[in-house]
Amino acid sequence: MNIREFAALCGVAHSTVSRVLNQPWETSRTSRITYDRIRAKAAEVGFQVNYYAQALHSKNSNCLGLIIGGWMQSLTESLLYGVSNTLDLQDKHLSVITCDETLKSEADAFEKMLVYNAEAVLYIPTRQAGRNYAIRHIRKVLEKYLQYPPVITLYGGTGIPEFYQIGFHDYETGSQAALRQLRNGCRKFGLIQTFYRHFMFREMARGYRETLRKKGIPASQIKELFFWNEGFSSAAFDELREVDGIWCSHYVLLLHCIPQMIQMGVECKRLHVDTICGMEMLEMYRNLQPSLQGGEPKGNFPDWFDSLMVYQYNVRDVGIMAAEITLQLSRKNKDEIPKRIYLELTPCLKGNHNAEQETTDIDVSDSAVLEVSEKRSILR
Repeated sequence: MNIREFAALCGVAHSTVSRVLNQPWETSRTSRITYDRIRAKAAEVGFQVNYYAQALHSKNSNCLGLIIGGWMQSLTESLLYGVSNTLDLQDKHLSVITCDETLKSEADAFEKMLVYNAEAVLYIPTRQAGRNYAIRHIRKVLEKYLQYPPVITLYGGTGIPEFYQIGFHDYETGSQAALRQLRNGCRKFGLIQTFYRHFMFREMARGYRETLRKKGIPASQIKELFFWNEGFSSAAFDELREVDGIWCSHYVLLLHCIPQMIQMGVECKRLHVDTICGMEMLEMYRNLQPSLQGGEPKGNFPDWFDSLMVYQYNVRDVGIMAAEITLQLSRKNKDEIPKRIYLELTPCLKGNHNAEQETTDIDVSDSAVLEVSEKRSILR
C-alpha cells in the first residue's frame, strides 16, 4: 500500500497523511481528532512511511546514515542512544547499516547510503589486518557519484582526506602512557595489540613505541604481542616475562591475556599498565574479572598491578557529538566545520600506586601530551 492508497482509505489528502506521520501534532496543521484517527489507522493496517522512497524523489531526504563496522557490536547500544536521541529532537531519521569484517560489506553499505540520498553519513570503520588500511573499495563507490554527502568517521578515521573525523588524540595518548611508565622507573616494555586493528589503535601504539625510542629505550627492550582470532602463542607470552611497562590496545584484551601471562611467570605486582576503554564497557566488564586457579592474585583486577591507567571516554557522548556535527554539516557550509574534531579522554589511575602523586607530578614539557578533562565531549 502506497501513501495515496492509504490516504484514500482514511478519506484525506496524501499531503495530510504525510504531515501526520512525519510531524508531531503541534506542527501538523490538522485537528487532534484527524491526527489521532490517521495514526490509529496506520497502526491498524501496518502502514509506514517509506523514507527511502521519499529520498529518491527529494534532495532533502531528512535521513542521516550510520555505517557500523563489524567490530563495534559491544558499543552499539550506548552510541546509538546518543545519536538517535539527538536526531529525534531535530525530527531527523536515522538509517543504520551494520557490516561484517569484509571490504565488500562496507562498499555495499556506502552504495546503499548514497542511493538513499542520506544528508550525511556517520561511519565506524571495520578492523583490517596488517599495517596498511585499504580504502580503494570505498573510493570506487564514491567515484560513481558526482556528489556525495559529508562522511564523518569515528574512532580513528580511514585516511580519506575528504572525510571528517571525530576521535581522540591517539598518538598523544600512547605517548603519555610511555612517559608515565618511564617516570615510574620502567625500562622494559611490551605492546599488546590485536592483529586486526584500525587507525586509533595503530596510532596509540605508534605514539607509545616512538616516545620510548626517543627517550633512549632500544628496540630490543620493546616487545610486541599480537592477538589473532586463534589466540596467542605461549612463545609470545614468554617475550613479556621481563617487562615492567605495558601498553594494551583495549581493556578487554588485558582481561583476556593477563591470566595467561601470569601462568608464564609474569609478575603483575611490578607492572605499570596503560589501556583505553569506554566507561559503559568498564561497567559491563566488571563482571568479567579474570580469576586464576589457586586464588592468586586476589582482590579487584586493577589491584593486581603496581598501577593501571585507563583512558576513559563516554560512548554516549561520542554519539551525541557525532549527531551534532552531522546536523551542522547538513545545514552549514562544509568549510565552516573542521575536518578533525577531538574528544577528551579522562585518565583514571587504579591499582596500588599512589594516585595523587601520579597525577600531580606529571612533566610533559618535552612531548605533545593528551589534554585531560572530566568534562563532557568538547568540539575543538
